[in-house]
Parts: sequence; C-alpha cells; structure tokens
Amino acid sequence: MTPSDHERREDLRKPPTKELWVEYPDYTPRVRDLSLSGAFIEDSRPLRRGRIIRLHITDRENAPLEIKAIVRRVVEDEGMTVEFVEMSNETRRRLRELVGETARTEDRLA
Repeated sequence: MTPSDHERREDLRKPPTKELWVEYPDYTPRVRDLSLSGAFIEDSRPLRRGRIIRLHITDRENAPLEIKAIVRRVVEDEGMTVEFVEMSNETRRRLRELVGETARTEDRLA
C-alpha cells in the first residue's frame, strides 16, 4: 500500500478483538482488520476493484452485521480492501462496539 492509500483512508484499521468472518455466496473469508469505514478481507480469490457487494460480517455468535461495501483495493491471492458505503444505524452502533467507540479519535491522533 502506498503512503497515499493510507492518507485516503478515513479510519485506521486494526485487527478485530475476536475472530470475524465475512459471509458471501459459497465462501466465508476471515476479516484481517476492521475500522468504522472499511476492512481488509483475506480472500485468495478477491473480487474486482469497484464491485459493490453486500457483506455479512459475523463472529458466529451474534447476528451478522449487514453492510453494503465497495471493493477499493485488491491484493492478488491475498485479499481485498472494502469501504463500507451503507449500513443501518443499528449496524453502525454494533460495528462501533466491535471497533471501539473511541477508535476514530484515537486513530487520528496516532
């Protein structure tokens, strides 16, 4: 990732505090890092850049977080970066709990 890619990212991503997966048709890849605005999804067959997808992010213990996202960056045979573009207020609240309420503030100060 170039420095300009990091500069464009709205929120710094961190490894989740517990294992999370993304469910989409026929495949359940693992979330490597997560923020309030996006994630890196480990996927040996990443989708093409610009594709809009509906994600179900789950810890397999609670109801999935349903999020509409766009693929922003692809790392062949490794995965893809997605930006979250739409979610309900309840999903945003739950995502904030996963990431940590102060994540945005702490990350911008780092």
